[in-house]
Amino acid sequence: MAASSAYLNVRNAIADGGSDARVEVNQRALIDKILARYASAGAVYRELLQNSNDAEATTAEILITTSSSSASAASDNNNSGQKEVVSQVIYRNNGLPFRPQDWARLRKIAEGNPDASKVGAFGVGAYTMFSICEEPVVISGKKGEEEAMAFFWKGDSLWTKTGKAPPPDDDSSNSNWTSFILPSRDPYPLPNLVEFGQFLTASLTFTQCLTNIKVFVNGTLQLNIQKTIIESHTIVTPKSSSWWKNDGAVTSSTSGMFTLGKGSDLTQTSVQMSVSLRKTLSSNSQMETSEVRARYASAMVKTKIPSEIEKRMIRVTKKKPPSELTIHIFLDAADHTDDHEQQQLISSKKLKKKSKQQQSKADQITQSFAPTSGSGRIFIGFRTSQTTGLGIHLAAPLMPTVEREAIDFVDPALREYNSELLEVSGILMRLALEHEMMRLGIIWESGKEEREAWEAQREERKKKQKQKEEEEEKKLEVDDEESAKDSVDEKSSISSSLFSFASFMARGVKNSVVEAVKAVPELLGEDNETTELLNPLDDRPLSIEERDAIILMKAYCPRQSTPDSLVGQCLAKGFGRCMASSSPPVLTVDGVARGIDARLPNHGMEAFYVPNAVRRVMLENAREYHTVIAAIPTMNVEDLTKAMKENILSEEMLIRLLKWYPKYARLSNPRRDLSLRLKAAIKYHTDSNVDPSKDATDLEVHQLDSIFYFAPRNMHQELPLPETAFPHSLAESIGMRVLEDRHFSDWFGPLPFDIWTSYIAEHACMRNGHKKDDEMRILAWVALSKYFDSLETATAKRRFVELLPLSSPCLPFDSTASSDENVSVSSSAMTAVPNELYLPDTDLTAFAGIGTFNRVSKKMKEKGVSDRFLLALGVRKTIQIDLLFTHLDTLNWNENPRPLIQYLTKADLSPQDLVKLRSTSYLPASNDKTQVYVPSQLYLKDKDLEIFQFVKFLQWPSNEGMAANERNFLLKLGVRVEPPLADVMTYLEKEGAKKADCRDEAAMSTALQYLTQRLGPKGTYTNQFRHSRVNFLPCIRQNLETGEVIKEIKSPATTYFNPTCMVLGFSVLDPILDDTEQIGIRTKCKRDPSPEVLLRRLLQLVDISKAKLDHLERQGANGKKKEDVVEQITVLFEGIFLYLSSRTSDFQKRHLSELGKKPFIPCKCRGSIQWYTADQVFFQKRESEGNDDDRNSSITEMLFQQIEYNNFLSFAGVKTEPSLEELFALMLQKPDEVLDSIGEPKYKALLRRIASNPPFKRITGEIRAAPFLLGYLIVDENVSDGDKEKPTSKAQYLLAKAEDVYIVDNAFLRRQFPMLICPQDQSLEEFYRQIGSKYVSEVVRKDFEVMGNTFRDTPLTNSFAERIKERRPLLLSPSITSRPLVKNASAILDNLEIFQADSIKAIYSFERSSKMINVTCCSKYTKKKSIAIFITNDFEMFDVGSCIGELILQHCELKDSFFITSLLEASVATLRNRGFPVDRIIKPNPPPVVQAEEELQAPDNRKDPQKPHYSDTNGVSAKGETACGANNPKQASGNDKQNDAGGFDTILQSMFPHCSQSKIQEMLGPNPTKEKAAEVANDLSEEFIDDSNHKEMKEDANNAAVVPSAKKEKKRDRYLGKFREGLGRMPQIPQKLTKHLGGGQCPEGGSIIQGGGQPDFDAQGESKGREDAAQKSLDALLKQSVQSSRPVDSSGVTSTESQVLPEGINCGKDGCDIIPAQNTQPFKGPHGTYKTRNGIRVMAADSSGSTANEAIDFLSNNFECVEAFSVVIGHLVEIFQLKISSTSIYYDGGGGTIAFNSNKSFHFNVRFFNALHRQEWNSKTCYSYWFTVFCHELAHNLVTAHNKEHGKYTESLVILYLPRLLDFLAQNGIA
Repeated sequence: MAASSAYLNVRNAIADGGSDARVEVNQRALIDKILARYASAGAVYRELLQNSNDAEATTAEILITTSSSSASAASDNNNSGQKEVVSQVIYRNNGLPFRPQDWARLRKIAEGNPDASKVGAFGVGAYTMFSICEEPVVISGKKGEEEAMAFFWKGDSLWTKTGKAPPPDDDSSNSNWTSFILPSRDPYPLPNLVEFGQFLTASLTFTQCLTNIKVFVNGTLQLNIQKTIIESHTIVTPKSSSWWKNDGAVTSSTSGMFTLGKGSDLTQTSVQMSVSLRKTLSSNSQMETSEVRARYASAMVKTKIPSEIEKRMIRVTKKKPPSELTIHIFLDAADHTDDHEQQQLISSKKLKKKSKQQQSKADQITQSFAPTSGSGRIFIGFRTSQTTGLGIHLAAPLMPTVEREAIDFVDPALREYNSELLEVSGILMRLALEHEMMRLGIIWESGKEEREAWEAQREERKKKQKQKEEEEEKKLEVDDEESAKDSVDEKSSISSSLFSFASFMARGVKNSVVEAVKAVPELLGEDNETTELLNPLDDRPLSIEERDAIILMKAYCPRQSTPDSLVGQCLAKGFGRCMASSSPPVLTVDGVARGIDARLPNHGMEAFYVPNAVRRVMLENAREYHTVIAAIPTMNVEDLTKAMKENILSEEMLIRLLKWYPKYARLSNPRRDLSLRLKAAIKYHTDSNVDPSKDATDLEVHQLDSIFYFAPRNMHQELPLPETAFPHSLAESIGMRVLEDRHFSDWFGPLPFDIWTSYIAEHACMRNGHKKDDEMRILAWVALSKYFDSLETATAKRRFVELLPLSSPCLPFDSTASSDENVSVSSSAMTAVPNELYLPDTDLTAFAGIGTFNRVSKKMKEKGVSDRFLLALGVRKTIQIDLLFTHLDTLNWNENPRPLIQYLTKADLSPQDLVKLRSTSYLPASNDKTQVYVPSQLYLKDKDLEIFQFVKFLQWPSNEGMAANERNFLLKLGVRVEPPLADVMTYLEKEGAKKADCRDEAAMSTALQYLTQRLGPKGTYTNQFRHSRVNFLPCIRQNLETGEVIKEIKSPATTYFNPTCMVLGFSVLDPILDDTEQIGIRTKCKRDPSPEVLLRRLLQLVDISKAKLDHLERQGANGKKKEDVVEQITVLFEGIFLYLSSRTSDFQKRHLSELGKKPFIPCKCRGSIQWYTADQVFFQKRESEGNDDDRNSSITEMLFQQIEYNNFLSFAGVKTEPSLEELFALMLQKPDEVLDSIGEPKYKALLRRIASNPPFKRITGEIRAAPFLLGYLIVDENVSDGDKEKPTSKAQYLLAKAEDVYIVDNAFLRRQFPMLICPQDQSLEEFYRQIGSKYVSEVVRKDFEVMGNTFRDTPLTNSFAERIKERRPLLLSPSITSRPLVKNASAILDNLEIFQADSIKAIYSFERSSKMINVTCCSKYTKKKSIAIFITNDFEMFDVGSCIGELILQHCELKDSFFITSLLEASVATLRNRGFPVDRIIKPNPPPVVQAEEELQAPDNRKDPQKPHYSDTNGVSAKGETACGANNPKQASGNDKQNDAGGFDTILQSMFPHCSQSKIQEMLGPNPTKEKAAEVANDLSEEFIDDSNHKEMKEDANNAAVVPSAKKEKKRDRYLGKFREGLGRMPQIPQKLTKHLGGGQCPEGGSIIQGGGQPDFDAQGESKGREDAAQKSLDALLKQSVQSSRPVDSSGVTSTESQVLPEGINCGKDGCDIIPAQNTQPFKGPHGTYKTRNGIRVMAADSSGSTANEAIDFLSNNFECVEAFSVVIGHLVEIFQLKISSTSIYYDGGGGTIAFNSNKSFHFNVRFFNALHRQEWNSKTCYSYWFTVFCHELAHNLVTAHNKEHGKYTESLVILYLPRLLDFLAQNGIA
């Protein structure tokens, strides 16, 4: 209270006695300080643009004036030129003019705009003008009432003066401009227009009114930026699914300060930003244009500001917060003009952009329009420096700081206001994301069938690329990883993931996603199979929906917002609150799903039908969105288990799964229980013919859980297996290495032999003895015998034998006689119990007579069943004896065992006796007296064995020899002659294992020699040697890195004896050994590695080399080191291929299948090495071979790598040049790369080659689906109605599938919709059609809507029906047109119903676009299913022609419509004159003779009735001369002045018979010109319109008494057309051309153009005006066909003879239309080029009538004739307005072809010119002749055959271009 009282006392005291003084402000200092807060460049333009938008301006213009300033040496010593500096800027906009209050606010600082809807708040933005200008001037007001305000300084005070503005210098504009004139305070450099354009483009991002900004420099438009809205639709707010669930969208901020609107208040809008920028500042510089599309989301927000906050805001901002406001977000911007190109770009790991060197300046501006990840800005009116932390711009009426570069978070009220508004903006972002993803999901579902078709072909594509698998020699041993948890809690808290998003926005992205998985190559090796299994093939191109989803998700990939991170946190808060219980959506392979329901790929698990899997390419392009925003869990074994429960795997997928799982398990080490659950869930079928699309309920489904074993490696493939084991075929496909992997130890293991023995013992083949089981039974016994022999202990053998069916007749035997009664023999086959049989080789002859003995079948012996095994089964060898070795152990045989051996040789011993003899120790050794030995431990005396210390020799008397039977018996007992091979090998192996300095090289060499001798032919060890993998051979090997030769001991399996194979790093026998070749052969070493081993080693060296290069790359090795390694690898592989070349004959094609698609050929490329497959490289052509095909060579060089010739590489598939099939295959696989490499012209030429000679037998689905066809998108098309202004357009080409490219058969329909079209080339059009492209008319749907009332039986409909009835024979006659008719064409015309309608609208639809156009005629089905034609009162005959053509023709093209129109519209006389057989077909009544016509005929013609009659108006003498042979050049040339009787007065008199001739002559005056005559005709057409003689059907129908003004205009145009027709009349075409041109015979004695006849109005009921309209339509068609001509193929023309036979026409006596074969080649003239001086190509023909040499001789000796001919053709090219490149001159000495049309290019035979016109080539006769020939060939652009249509078009072309010929002849004085 005391402080308050003191304050009041002081205030009161001062108020009573104090003096007043005003606070002064230094205005200059204040403005300078305000400007200092505006830190961004271009602040003045930002503020002016904002004010323009607030003033509702649509256009802003910046007019910059520059001057040249000398560059000071101090600033730039190297530049002494002139720099452009800005001397003045005028900024103006067409917004609302300044009001008085606006002028008043402009004078005041800090008095902002009180309008709450406007951005301006503080009232200081306009003063940014002072940042570049000292004293600006502002002009505003209505046009003619402009006011001006000038600012000026008085000291530090700012003053203004206001007054009437003077009129502007340029008063041409009608807009009300508000202008700011800003002379530069200090001239500054002209800003970079690209950077300035990027700034201005960003400024237009969220402007509501301002859509166009133009920048002028010195009066020249340099930059134009236009924003256009394309489409808009409503965003639907998700609702709660149930009343008890809280899963709907939250649309309000936390405290409810802001709430989003509903329905139309939430919209999404697509806009297009177009930028045009000149390349240079010159006014003549070309404008570059670029476009970009963007998506915006907008929301109307209702505000509910607390009163306290509202008061604070009013005090700060001077305005009341709005009750409603709008916020906008910018989602993305991308160039959608070439979706295919974008699709290819986005398929890489990251979205790529063109480099700045490849971009135009306009492209650089438009590309800056879209923010990159995390670089979105906050727009408060215009862009600020505050980022959103996302790839999204946000425009909202936030409260900024004074300089409007940041958001005000300092003031508490504004902080709460801005935070809440940012939060609701985050809600809008979430809703926009949900809306757009759901929209993409709907579109995604529509393409499901296409994707399923693609997936169905996946296995087929993989098989083509898959290489033959090789089993590794040793198992890959890896350290077990520590067990990790595999399952992921799917029900993790949504709120936690959203909280992580908010935390992510706050701290940045550095610590967001860290993957700590070891590299796959480090753990599993670098083989292709591992790579493919862990990264499954996903070659489906990205769809448009996926591309859009990637762009959208990248926009939501977060970064930390700067400079204030609170912005990102507020946005994240709103984003998370909007749908807190639902994770954001993602696009998966199954459509759009919530993040928690989706799954990220996990080391190839996605290949096994895991639902809602995210494609890897989608993840890599927007990883942060998937992992942080959507928080998608990674697939795990539990997910795979669920998928397996719901799917039945095919055998192929089961194999893939089993191959994949061990590799995955090594990386993830799943828990044992999860692994077993997965096995229990797997179901599969083995039916390879099953259709996946059909019901699989009838399949035989197997459970993997019932499989426990797999067959061992050594088990025969034909042996039966129990059901618990994999079938042999399936196990072989899976691979033993996979099945034996340790991760499958809990799943299955090798089939134990005892289990298989128990199984086979009960098998039918071992029990029933059927004959059919003989083979399997023997195989079973062989397997059992081998296993028995492999057992080491007697116990094991005994137990094994006990498992066998010894009591069953299971052993096959060979019987020699009837069986003994005691022998049990199977009744169905020759099998018996084992103990009743004898060994196959047992000699029982001594027992003959006492019985018959059956021996085991010899097949058993041959197949490998051992006698030991048979004896163990109980099979007997001899008869038992009782007298054997009772006192064997008590006798003394130590000194001389010979008596014992002699006794035993005579005894009959049973197997048991022999076993005892063999197993008892009773024989002495000569070199060891300490003990006795078992016979098998002793050896017979041999000096060669003394080198082996382990050999014990049998004690034998030295003075007594050993009999042969004794020796044999000893050997039988087991006494050895030679040591077992195993012992010798053990000795060599142990000796070889010693270190080199401890090894006894001499003893080892002697032992090796001993071994080698016995491995030779008939050697003891020859058939026993099984030690290929024992290391005992002395070898050498070359270190491929250092070149050092290394000595080592290796096994025969890894050793070769050809030293040249060392180049591949193989070990070879040490050359110090004697006869290495013999040693190698006998120890089973190979001379050279097998082709398989060579290829395997080659591929290993390739992988090693690649790894070495990659290692150097990662280490960043210096250039020298890398060069050395590259050179080392290059030299290494040169030697390898040289060696392989010497082995080429050993290879077969099957061996090379391993190489397949493996890149194994190194080529130097940019300082490193690139690896290529055999079909990717080609041999360089040797100099001696020359270069016969430049075109093929250039394509080969551009598309493929070339190497030197090598025999092996040639055998491997490297060719000299690619075949057309290979080029075609490359186009199918990599069309974009081929196009980029060779360019569009050569690509199109390559397509023509393929079209002319297709490199395929049938069109496959792959061809139809491959995007290799060139399609052209016509853009910026400007279609002109006049004849002078040509239509202009630009075409963008891109590659597409056949179904996406359309063939233009109707240019009108094509212009209605943007579509990819086929090149206008006949051969390509047929090729596209064959592959699957459709005509434009087939894909554009037409429908008609009849508007208003319809009437029947009106005068108009009756007249129309009569005309159809009259012309019906012409329309249906096959002699008129070759177009095929529909089957019921005649019935359609007979049963037509005609109605008159008020109006008709045609609705054209293509894809999702449609257009509605008014037409005058259409056809529809009535309720009675009949066809009715509706016409309007003022119908156009062309619409009628199109309508009828579509009814009666199978395929109606545009030219067909024109043709039918001419048939319906022209009078009978006109049709007769054009060559139609009207008298024969429709038999009309003869027209009445009119006296006026007789008066117009020449007197001479009337006197001589034998001569043909010609009209005077034709301008031709009546002497019957041809058109080009007229004697009077003035009459024939069509000069402007006509003074004869057939002049302008005569023509006008015939046109206006009611006007006197004297009046016409008076109006014409003396020496009238064409222009004067046209003016008179125009005046007379308005004055003299005789309704009685010129009635039209439509006037009769409507009983119109007065012709409307529009109709008068039409009539006047008709008369003018008739006048022009009269001027263009010419005599007849030369008749002598017909036999050479082959068609279009002119009526004998008559002119092609008949003139002067009175129209047959009374007989036909039509007017001359309609004939003129038809003629105009025909003229347009002709001009279009002429302009469609194409350049001549520079390589020449090659075609075969063909026959043109129109459908429905049979060959008559005159034969069919034969098109001769053509074969022309380029000819190089004396100028060193293949052209004449004026650029016409010259060719030499090789035909049946002449040779190419004859043509070359003529052209070489008569080239001056060719030059003269080229002058004639060149002038005719100008007359027809063609390009000179569309013509060629050739010489053909045989045949009668004057000229021919090939693919719309024209070729003229100089032989005829040489014979007819060489001496007088500059004459009217010459030009007339070749003019007519040219017209004939031009007509072939429309019609191929020589029929009536061709004749009509030839005649019409002569009529159309004859005036231009006459003008040319007259101007050049050619007579």
